[in-house]
Amino acid sequence: MMPSLKQQWSEKIAAWRESGLSMAAWCRQNNEGYYRFIYWRNRLQQKATPSGRFVELAVETSSLAVECNGVTLRIERGFDRDLLRQVLSVLKAA
Repeated sequence: MMPSLKQQWSEKIAAWRESGLSMAAWCRQNNEGYYRFIYWRNRLQQKATPSGRFVELAVETSSLAVECNGVTLRIERGFDRDLLRQVLSVLKAA
């Protein structure tokens, strides 16, 4: 039996998250349409997390990628806290 579209896209999105690539780079590498990818990511994300709520995050790797409005910020262990504050200030003001 073939997996449903929802299951296929859940697997693709999980593969993208594990890859560490930007969405655009992952889509190019895997011959997926960028806007279709965004559609499915948003569709599945809406059901996974209620908007406006925080979700507990367990970090098992040496880096953390935070994405917001198409901007991905990768934070490595031992990062410069002052630099992160400055970057967040700039993003907040934009």
